Amino acid sequence: MGRRLGWMLGLLGAGLAGCEADRRDGLEEKAGDTGGDPEPTLWLPTGEAGPWKAATFETTLTSRDGLTLPVQVWYPTAPDTLGSLHRYDGIVEGGALDDVFPACDRLRPVLAFSHGNSGIRYQSVFLTEHLAARGWIVIAPDHVGNTLFDYDDDRLEELVFRRPGDIIDTVDFLFDELASADGPLYGCVDPVAGYAVAGHSFGGYTALALTGGELRRDEVAASCAEPGRDGWLCPEAAGYFAAHPDQTAVDLGDQRIFAAVALTPAGRDLLEPGLGRSAVPTFVMGGGRDTITTLERQVEPLYAAVGARPKALGVLADAGHYTYSDVCTWAPTYDDCDPPYLLPAEAHPMIATSVTAFLETELGLSQAAGSFPPTGTLVRFEVAP
Repeated sequence: MGRRLGWMLGLLGAGLAGCEADRRDGLEEKAGDTGGDPEPTLWLPTGEAGPWKAATFETTLTSRDGLTLPVQVWYPTAPDTLGSLHRYDGIVEGGALDDVFPACDRLRPVLAFSHGNSGIRYQSVFLTEHLAARGWIVIAPDHVGNTLFDYDDDRLEELVFRRPGDIIDTVDFLFDELASADGPLYGCVDPVAGYAVAGHSFGGYTALALTGGELRRDEVAASCAEPGRDGWLCPEAAGYFAAHPDQTAVDLGDQRIFAAVALTPAGRDLLEPGLGRSAVPTFVMGGGRDTITTLERQVEPLYAAVGARPKALGVLADAGHYTYSDVCTWAPTYDDCDPPYLLPAEAHPMIATSVTAFLETELGLSQAAGSFPPTGTLVRFEVAP
């Protein structure tokens, strides 16, 4: 996935701020006469594979900036569906069926995923495919100019402010086009129910920025000037505000988000001042062996800054930065891929179980109540109700 500073974004789920009643109403409508749960007879413990098969397809959208963004969509299909496995960009084979008929017999919850710095939209299929098999629609764009195939360091300033917009445009594309009467996912989603967001590393920044809302010039400048800061993204933020002297704040938020997941998130210096204003339930995860977005300098301070409740912190003591992606499955060339780091076969079920438990609890599934935090999986877990 590239070592360029190694910032790879984690999974986030974001929540509807101030729209809880609409979200619950949407879930009740989805459930019909089943007592309020979207999946009352099909729900399984969060560590188990879902009752559907995961499927996926690739498409593109045109963003608000006029960019063509490759997009990956994961979705559930019937358990008896037959088909070939999808090869992502024709390079690596995952576990999802390629472009088969979706199971849209009921409305599905939505999660948008943001990849890391020099990552790719399908960098964490261990999670996105797991969620699709549990009935979720998951959608992820390539942040053009910041991927494995087109990384351009000169575009970092643009990406600090563009990435959240990429996610908003991607979700709009899902609701307005993919799920339209002529779209392949018609009948699968309800825009009123909103969506969750997740991301890894720079993607974790993206997810948290969507929940924190504004980046305010004076707050960011003061934060970046504090002693001992890492300073990553500070020059880019300063350059942006210098080029826009009349702009004192940039609103990056989306009020439709009902839950957020940040996996080994980056960007503390920019995000910390505004996260206290977040109203989105947030789950932050980190690794004790992560030397890129460390617990002490990034993960724990970002978690502490989140003002929303509930919020939670999960730490895998022997996880590294890339443990939260599939890089060690597809190209095991990083230090993170060998002992004493957790191997993917050990780490990925823990991460997928924990994220699923958080998301399905925030979704309002009564069967999920009490499953978060899961027991016996994480070395350290903290929950602020």
